[in-house]
Amino acid sequence: MPSPTLSADVLVRTTGGGRWERPATEGYLSEYELQEILGAQPSVIDGIENAVALREFSTGVGPADLVIVDGTGTITVVECKLARNQEIRRTIMGQVLDYASRLAEMTPEDFVSRWARQGGPSLDDFFATAPDGSRERFQANLRSGVFTLVLAVDAINDDLRRIVRYLNRHTTAGMRLLAIELRRVAHGDVEMLIPTAYGTESADEKNAQSASRRWTHADVDQWLRDHDAELAEALADFDAQLAAHGYYRGGGGTGAHPSYSVEGVTTDGQKIQPFSVYCGDVPLLSLNFQWLVLAGREVQRRFLTDLRDAGANVDVAAIESADFKKRPSVLLSLIVDPSRRTRIVDAAARALGRDSAVLAARTPPGP
Repeated sequence: MPSPTLSADVLVRTTGGGRWERPATEGYLSEYELQEILGAQPSVIDGIENAVALREFSTGVGPADLVIVDGTGTITVVECKLARNQEIRRTIMGQVLDYASRLAEMTPEDFVSRWARQGGPSLDDFFATAPDGSRERFQANLRSGVFTLVLAVDAINDDLRRIVRYLNRHTTAGMRLLAIELRRVAHGDVEMLIPTAYGTESADEKNAQSASRRWTHADVDQWLRDHDAELAEALADFDAQLAAHGYYRGGGGTGAHPSYSVEGVTTDGQKIQPFSVYCGDVPLLSLNFQWLVLAGREVQRRFLTDLRDAGANVDVAAIESADFKKRPSVLLSLIVDPSRRTRIVDAAARALGRDSAVLAARTPPGP
């Protein structure tokens, strides 16, 4: 530790009594020590629980001090600086934004490959034990550039408070910015870490305001027509074919890009939601096996088989071993081919228990 910068508001003493004293030392010898603490225990950062971390993650313009992936699929980028760094205000903000912008240009495959090459904990193993859908949320967050950015310092100053407050108020919910002060003191053989988060309230307020606005099918349609007219037409045909079997458009999410779900009621009166559509750099179709649970295991199993036979790239063994508690995504462009689109619609119709209607539609009329 460096020479003491003693704090008047932290006093220590040995258990059992004695005189209260100021800690012998306080602070860090280098930013490396701060990075080391967070890398070993990411949960020190407010809001992070089950997570894996990689220090010095290569971004193409330099290494990010720390990149964290947690069990909700959230990606956190951390930059560490000490208050004695005279350029802290300029460098810490510029660096963390630069690294985040480079991450946003990576595909999930590129990210995972870089992570593995640099010796990071296995993301496959991590997601295998994480809550269902965490891998898909991680992939969607990366494609959309949705990150939590953390400025980790030994002392928060007024400049950092002002920057965090301003950016949280004037940016979209796709960026959550926090400053974390990690005061460190030592006395004898005891170390203490005093974490204080700044920006949590303004970031959460922004997200709450965003969450009040849910996307609709109309938003998805407009987004696709602006980006890929052919895909927009294919989705319109997909919706029409599903509607002919009794499906309807449900509500969307509140993420950075438009989305909506497809819902229906089985012949037994059970509500199911087999598909969700997500826009973004790569539009996706989520196959919601988990949300067919009310229809029964046999329906889930047949839906999986039908989608595989229709050309959807699904890992049958992994989905079955997870008791169908999965919602994998495939490229939305899968529905552009009319024949494949019809087979996917047929799979959804059978999930409603309308096999006879599907067969009748496919049987040519008699002479």
